[in-house]
Amino acid sequence: MNKNHIRLRVFSAAMTLVLALGPAIGVYAEEAAATEAPAEAAAEAEAPAEATPAEAEPTIPLEELIPTNATEGWPKAENPMADYACLMDADTGAILLNKGMDVQSPPASLTKIMTCLLAIENGDLDAQVTMTKTGVEYAISGSSNLYTQVGEVFTLKDMLYGVMLKSANDFATQVGEYIGGGSLDTFINMMNERAAELGCTNTHFVNACGMPAEGHVSSALDMALISREALKNETFREIVSTAVYTIPATNMTEERIFQNHHPFITDPEWIYEGTIGGKTGYTDLAKSCLATYVQKDGMTLISVVLHDEDSQAMRADSKKILDYGFDNFTHGRVDLGDAELVSGGVISLPKGAASEDCTEEMTEGTDADGNAALIYSYSWHGYPVGEAVMAKETFDAVEEEKAAAEAEKAGETETTEEAETTEESGENEEAAEADDKKADAAVEEDREAAADADSVTLPFGITMQRTAFFAIAMLTMLILIGLILVILSALFKKK
Repeated sequence: MNKNHIRLRVFSAAMTLVLALGPAIGVYAEEAAATEAPAEAAAEAEAPAEATPAEAEPTIPLEELIPTNATEGWPKAENPMADYACLMDADTGAILLNKGMDVQSPPASLTKIMTCLLAIENGDLDAQVTMTKTGVEYAISGSSNLYTQVGEVFTLKDMLYGVMLKSANDFATQVGEYIGGGSLDTFINMMNERAAELGCTNTHFVNACGMPAEGHVSSALDMALISREALKNETFREIVSTAVYTIPATNMTEERIFQNHHPFITDPEWIYEGTIGGKTGYTDLAKSCLATYVQKDGMTLISVVLHDEDSQAMRADSKKILDYGFDNFTHGRVDLGDAELVSGGVISLPKGAASEDCTEEMTEGTDADGNAALIYSYSWHGYPVGEAVMAKETFDAVEEEKAAAEAEKAGETETTEEAETTEESGENEEAAEADDKKADAAVEEDREAAADADSVTLPFGITMQRTAFFAIAMLTMLILIGLILVILSALFKKK
């Protein structure tokens, strides 16, 4: 065999290897660059003499693409390039922006958010975990991994940093098997059960790392719900906010140093103020995905974009969505008096709106621990903006206090009314008495006037009734007449 034949066979073998590995590299890369379609077709077809222009695709109204825009008075959002997006207020659970957030789509490495959450909730971070064939099999060349070896030992804590910052598929899978008690299938069942507990309705996990697999799906809303729960955990927040992490040398390899994949933390061109962290993801099927958590201006927002065009579009969409949230919304508080709440009590409102503008509805239910509770739901122009959860026993106590207060108030009102009635009665009696006195005075005045009219004033200030005066006068006249007659009779006798 001559040298040319040998060279030809080597070249053919190399090309075959490249073609075989090419699709795998493209499918499993965490941050693979978007590929462009070839400029020329494999075969050219002769165009017809008169080509008919293609009809333009119908334009979908923005309110249909982004249903939140249809809410009366709700700030209007621009259309993200991502096919699916969700902006959630982590403090209230309110959805500020929705673009196909309930549509199922492969979540790629955003899957690892659930893997990390379950490991923190069910594992000991200081535990020693030994790599097995299960995990190492996911250390596929071209995928995101830490090239571990069977028998290599790590702490669970170091592995979780590798899962979230490096997006290591081998670590995520091994963590799953470890937390599942030696069974990856058990762990995957745990993932699906936990998702259901959190209210996820479009999620079904098939693996612990997000590698492409039939039936491995989620949605932008479900990933936001899982992220919201994870953010309640301080260990999770500490992990995703770390920029650079070092795994010490193990029993088989030297130390490993890697940085956070999230561009808002480590990319100078995309640093975003207040970023807590998040998770990147990419496969050819899922396209570019990004979950981001930001805390500023008194709010914590979660943005999730799925099936975005490329890593640049993913970054731009996430920034645009977060800017929309912080620029247009604020928090309000509900008024339930001094009653202690189990959770909630804060609502999301467009800037300039007031809590009093919201509608309140109360239903009986349970709190996060399964205890009987009253759930107060608040909506703004019919759109949910938050809730408040009160323990049933607290509600009963509050109602008793209200009843007692109302009874006391009613008693005070009755006492006041009685006092007012008594006072009014007294006033009426006083008025009647005064009227009687006035009447008596008037009568007395009339009597005095009448007496004045029947009296005669004599010399020396002597006052006498006219009748008596005339009687005395008549008597006096009679006496005088009698005396005169006596005198005259005596004079006649002498003559």
